[in-house]
Amino acid sequence: MVANGLFKSLTVVVVIGLAGLIAFDVFKSHEPALQMTEPVSSLLDKIIISGDESSTNDGSGSPDVTDEASIDSGTEARPGSRLAVGILGSIPEAKQLHSIAEVPWLQSQADRAFNQSKSFACQLLVPDVAVKPLLTRPSSGRRGVMGRIPVVTIGLEVDEKSKSKLPQASRGAIQAYLRDHRLAIEPIVYQDADGQAYFGTDCRAAFYPVSNPTTTIKPEPMIEEAMGRFRALGVLDEGSATPGRTLVMAFRYVQKANDQITQLLPPKDVTELLFLHIASGEPGALPRLEVFATTNERQNLHRLITSSSTSEDPLPVISATIQFEKFILMGLYPSSPIVTGVRQRSAGVMSIDTILKLTKFNVEADRLSFEQLLDQFATITNGT
Repeated sequence: MVANGLFKSLTVVVVIGLAGLIAFDVFKSHEPALQMTEPVSSLLDKIIISGDESSTNDGSGSPDVTDEASIDSGTEARPGSRLAVGILGSIPEAKQLHSIAEVPWLQSQADRAFNQSKSFACQLLVPDVAVKPLLTRPSSGRRGVMGRIPVVTIGLEVDEKSKSKLPQASRGAIQAYLRDHRLAIEPIVYQDADGQAYFGTDCRAAFYPVSNPTTTIKPEPMIEEAMGRFRALGVLDEGSATPGRTLVMAFRYVQKANDQITQLLPPKDVTELLFLHIASGEPGALPRLEVFATTNERQNLHRLITSSSTSEDPLPVISATIQFEKFILMGLYPSSPIVTGVRQRSAGVMSIDTILKLTKFNVEADRLSFEQLLDQFATITNGT
């Protein structure tokens, strides 16, 4: 196990090895918060604007992208990719991208889509590349790569109730490693010949220390394996005149209930969805992104609070708390991490009942496409 040169003693080398194990199952822990819903809009009558940046489900803004240079060596193509990205001469048109016609809300649909998207697993960037590279806008009338954009940061922490169970010799190092590092999810964005931005289906993840959020570092080996549970399902194709505005992603993790009634049940796999959405804007302008995530096994949809400097923000967009079921290797190496709760920075939440009513069950004249719904959701929760 690689220890990244962070510690010199054998004991702490073992501890650093645990970070990969932690991240392997903990990264699966993105169960964002479920909030109460009350009517606040005649159109989206179950959206709530909470103003709370730390909504919680503990089991017990749009980035305005600034000018930038070119895509870097951290976006090389990988064997088995359905589409190579970031390589000169391999820029896909929006109509060539793998797409899905509708959102997989049902359990069977979500499981099937996730299982079929193994070749779209998010890939870690190589060390020593920019976490937030500059974007470049191709000249008018030309199709090209704008670049990759950090849109969501993920932080890991030990459940407060289980901290006393950590080995005394490695407790500090375990907590420090989790506290001092982040993962940033970074989709790749292109521009068509008409100046419209659109997503590709390959995604990158940057691993970096909080103390230096500008440059990636080499993570524990198991973290890369954990990224295999974070996948792009495809761009949403609803017949829009501007395809590729919404990239649908899925992440799967293990969840264990924390209440007395269900704590005897075995942990279960949970699949949630993440929507990366390009807000409507003028052709040729740099894209403004909105981020949405489901919770409660796709029963609620949250608009997440992000900013133009997401990777530099000291607070992660999503925070997962975990506990360890056992410890191995002289009792220093935690094993079998289980999710006990997730907090997210949420601007508002909408129920699946509302979503289906507005996109499927309304009379056709009043029916919204899912992308139109995301636009309305973002407008209301932005207060504009």
